[in-house]
Amino acid sequence: MLQPASMTRACCAAAVLVIAACSARSTKSPSAPSPTGAATGAGDAAPGSLAPAREPEAAGATPAAAAATSSTPAPAPAAAAPGAVASGPGAPPPPPAAPGIKVTLADVGLEAASLDRTADPCVDFYQFACGGWIQSNPIPADRARWGRGGELDERNKAAIRTLLEDAAKPAATNPAAKKLGAYYASCMDEAAIERTGTAAFAPLVARARGVKDPRTWLTEVIELHKLGIFVVWDNHVAADLKDSATYITYLDAAGLGLPDRDYYVKPELKDKLDGYRAQVARLLGLVPPGPGKLDAGDVIAIETELAKLTKTAIEQRDVPAAYNPTDARALARQVKSVDWPGYWKGLGAPPSKKIVLGTPRFFAALDKLRARWKPAQWASYFTYHLVQSFAFAMPHQLDDAAFELARLITGVEKQRERSKRCIEQTSGALGELLGQLYVASYFPGSSKQNATRLVDALAQAMTDDLTSLDWMADATKQIAIAKLGKIVRMVGYPERWRTYDFDVKRDDFAGNTLRAAAFEVHRELARAGKPVDRGEWGMNAYQVDAYYNPSANNTALPAGILQPPFFGQDRAVAANLGGIGMVIGHELTHGFDDQGAQFDGDGNLVNWWQKDDLAKFAAKGKCVADQYSAFEALPRKYIQGELTLGENIADIGGVKMAFRAYRALRRDAAKTYVADGFSEDQQFFLAVGQAWCGRERPAETERRLTVDPHSPSKFRVYGALRNLPEFADAFRCPAGTPMRPAKTCTVW
Repeated sequence: MLQPASMTRACCAAAVLVIAACSARSTKSPSAPSPTGAATGAGDAAPGSLAPAREPEAAGATPAAAAATSSTPAPAPAAAAPGAVASGPGAPPPPPAAPGIKVTLADVGLEAASLDRTADPCVDFYQFACGGWIQSNPIPADRARWGRGGELDERNKAAIRTLLEDAAKPAATNPAAKKLGAYYASCMDEAAIERTGTAAFAPLVARARGVKDPRTWLTEVIELHKLGIFVVWDNHVAADLKDSATYITYLDAAGLGLPDRDYYVKPELKDKLDGYRAQVARLLGLVPPGPGKLDAGDVIAIETELAKLTKTAIEQRDVPAAYNPTDARALARQVKSVDWPGYWKGLGAPPSKKIVLGTPRFFAALDKLRARWKPAQWASYFTYHLVQSFAFAMPHQLDDAAFELARLITGVEKQRERSKRCIEQTSGALGELLGQLYVASYFPGSSKQNATRLVDALAQAMTDDLTSLDWMADATKQIAIAKLGKIVRMVGYPERWRTYDFDVKRDDFAGNTLRAAAFEVHRELARAGKPVDRGEWGMNAYQVDAYYNPSANNTALPAGILQPPFFGQDRAVAANLGGIGMVIGHELTHGFDDQGAQFDGDGNLVNWWQKDDLAKFAAKGKCVADQYSAFEALPRKYIQGELTLGENIADIGGVKMAFRAYRALRRDAAKTYVADGFSEDQQFFLAVGQAWCGRERPAETERRLTVDPHSPSKFRVYGALRNLPEFADAFRCPAGTPMRPAKTCTVW
């Protein structure tokens, strides 16, 4: 479905962690309330409350092998200090030479019940760390996948629901709260939605069905684009890749109802295309009677031709190839069948002087594509996308029919309950307004301060790593270090909150939805040609996620993720750095993955590499891509190493930097802790694994293998840790086992 752009589209341009879910045109689902703070280092804490207190507790574990409290012993630590490697340039700090105190996994913030002690950590560490959790946590019927981020999402929805229900009460006096409450209440009023029917959408449907010539065709494209339904082509505004201080207009191929062009052209996905045809037919059959016949076959035929002109997911990762500047006059000469001045005027937002085309071949073929189909055929296409996009604000029959697309693509069995979906709708429309309430209720200032210290520790670890690299020339190295130093680290929530200047009526959910969508599209498009707001956030404060934006050279760590199993006040340093530390390191490393490395410290697309260094960098990336391409996620279905390369580089680098930071914070610890027989190094790696415990439906895995630049959770853990020698040392993995392979791959 083409998502209404009533929400921020910043995740398109940023490298997003994706713990819960991310739509190309929407913010992520809300997350859970955050804890009160983070263990950033220091001091000895009593078992049961291992919150470091006074002196820096550089994380690292002693080799003391205390017996596990469980009847099945944990893997014994190595005879030498777990994780100890040869000293010298590039080596992490050594673990502290301190006596080990026996505690439990719960004391340090980890979960014994999540383990599968029957698994060999040197063969399948993911099963070892998460097997118990996986066995005890079936996928809910309303989810395509389920993991720790989903748990936080559910916990947070309960908290946000309380906020919104309070805001919806007549006693609410705060204007921001009243606006949120009215929006949420209108969404929850199903009886009113059923009574109203499709009346609010009737004029829109009539125009979509009434396309009869080039003029009405363009009018309909404009009307849908104004609502964030980007049929035929996409139009968005973002920082100029080569002049990051200015917003410019970007146009690209768009208009597909299925997740990716492969669904239309690959024989192995034909069952999904056939199912989509049936879903389109069912939905169009429920549209109130009107002029002309609505035909699902026309929708599929048009989208198939659009798909053939659309780049593959891997091609879309080629940043320079997506930067093809032109201007309005040149565009009008190239695409003669579109009245471009009329298009911009109709949108109410003129383009920037420079317009960038993402897929030139698409626009070169647009005249013929448009002429190939009769107006009535385009009417079916427009009508389907209008109704599919806004079905949630229509009677339940249409909403249920729209849901069948998600069932087809992801395997999800049923809709989420109304309150959760209304939270998501309210979040999409008024995200930062809701973020203000969330932060005031659940995120104290100490949490932001403590998390910032962890971010600083990771940045220092990465600086040390860059300094010690033996494959990079000093000239390139100094530029890389300078870029790292320029990364703006945004933690918790925005410094300035966004405002929402549109009417919200308690008894008009359909109208609220339309007004929110139109407001957000105009807000974005109206920025073309204006200075970039580098302080703008691309996620809401309550999201369980994080991101790095190469054009702004900034990273954001929302308040929503600052909670267990990623982060917590009472978690030991090893647990916090294995959880949130990997997340922070992942995002910082994105500044130097195969895409991020093409941008300088000011966020401009420019080659700052020495030629020999760039060749070495590419070779290291190829090693990672080839390794991940051998990972079989489903029977005879493998990860696309080229598609997931940036995320895999960030995962490997993120764990490495987090381990360095953990060791540095624990360097001078007077005491160490052995938790149920696990050394502190082992605790760090358990925290990495347990943050990513999850499972997903086969259809969802297939979808993600096709379109998602992230590897499935199991392989994010498996791939990152098998390439880190300190893991194999900590668990005494013999040479040749899966977690100590003969050949490892690392970039940073």
